Amino acid sequence: MKIKLISILLLTATVTSPGYGDYKDFLQELETYSPPPFFTQMSQSPIPDKAVSNRDQPPLPAFAHIKQLRQDYKELLNAENGIPFLGSNATPLYERIAGMAADAKAVQDRVAQRIVLEEIEILAALRHPAVLLAQKKVLAQIESFNQVMNLDDNLTQYSAFTRGINTQAGPVKMKDSIAAKYPYPGLTSLKGAVIRHGVDIQLEKMEVTRRDVITKLRNAYWSLVYVDASTQITKETIIAFNRLKDVATTLYKSGRTSFQDMIKINIKIALLKEALLTLESKKENIRVAIVKNLNLPADQTIGRPVVKTGFKKIDPPEALFQVAREHRPELKILRASVARTQTMIEMAESMIMAPFSLNLSLNENDAVNTAGTGAPKQAFPEKTMAAMKNNLPARPWYGLDDPWLRQTRHKLAGLKQALIKEENATDSLVQDTWFLADKHKRELVLNENLILSLSKSALDVSTREYESGAIVFAEAIDSYTSWLDVKLRIAQKQKDLRIAMAALEQITGTPL
Repeated sequence: MKIKLISILLLTATVTSPGYGDYKDFLQELETYSPPPFFTQMSQSPIPDKAVSNRDQPPLPAFAHIKQLRQDYKELLNAENGIPFLGSNATPLYERIAGMAADAKAVQDRVAQRIVLEEIEILAALRHPAVLLAQKKVLAQIESFNQVMNLDDNLTQYSAFTRGINTQAGPVKMKDSIAAKYPYPGLTSLKGAVIRHGVDIQLEKMEVTRRDVITKLRNAYWSLVYVDASTQITKETIIAFNRLKDVATTLYKSGRTSFQDMIKINIKIALLKEALLTLESKKENIRVAIVKNLNLPADQTIGRPVVKTGFKKIDPPEALFQVAREHRPELKILRASVARTQTMIEMAESMIMAPFSLNLSLNENDAVNTAGTGAPKQAFPEKTMAAMKNNLPARPWYGLDDPWLRQTRHKLAGLKQALIKEENATDSLVQDTWFLADKHKRELVLNENLILSLSKSALDVSTREYESGAIVFAEAIDSYTSWLDVKLRIAQKQKDLRIAMAALEQITGTPL
């Protein structure tokens, strides 16, 4: 019996001795154990003694896209990008003039020497106060991108701080549900799209302002050219009338004409001299208009205008309808307004109405600690509910913004109709303005190629016949008046054609 008891004790000691050694190792491992980084979610800075900051984390894709949009829009306002309405971009003339636009003294010296249309167009587009004001409005609208990112950025910073608290009790990752981010209303990308369309609207309004400033400057420039031409024609006519007066004086002394001829010539010369004074006053008004568009002092002197000969080919109106619909800034503003309103409706619907899908594969960023058939909560939803607890609607803002949503939908329908109306009105404006440009061009060609030569021939013949006494003084002076009217009409048609071409480019919104 004793032998059996001793054998059992020896066997027990042999078995339990390794077990005791494993238990000691287990205790030692437990004391030195630390949970893995994936479990603790501890934020460790790669640089010692560096505070953990949200700025060290890579930006969210939506945030990065919005920041890039903001930077791109700011770069669009740089003078180096040219002026779309003028089609000037990276040309030597534009680079030279744009470089001096900010120097008022250099601009004053330039316009005091001569007036070149291409140069003053660029200067007005870069210096006019209305254009600078429109640029500031664009910059103010660009800053709205910060409003989109501020709330979510603050939440991201708060999440970064809470991740730094290591409780050793499981993941401390906050729930980041898109559905909970309402403040007007929801998705970051949609909010960024609303701001982007708003910036597009302000950019097109700036182009409208710049286009109108350039068009006014063109009208003033061609009016200045017309005044200079009319002044020269009037002076030449006064010289011609003085020659006729000498002939009438000789005939009067010889008794072949009456003193009334002398009186009529003196009246004509006096009227022409008065017309010269009127032209000088009109030129002063044009000078003030030009320097005002260039943002220069009112007493700034200007040089003579440099006129280039030749005219641009006028395309038929059928070819200009589509060009105007594509480039006219007013139409772009309406299209951007339609897109902005559509995005606002989409954001509102995302918070008010049920989604198009059941979202059975949607993970709301909840930590899933258990899995399997016995798990208290499944990783993904298995069904959708028509309402939440206590019979509350599935969408927290259901019904609250419904009147606003219906109102905005009606506004959207109105904007679409306004776009159609403006497109049709643009076609009508193109047709009417093209008609005027074509009419002035045909009349200009007729007067230059035919009527002017005939009028000059009639003037020469009537002068010789009056000297010989073949015609009376009334016929002679009528030839001089007709010649003056033809030359003034040519100058007027040149001005009208240039202004009509400027109006056509103003309607289409692009150089032709």
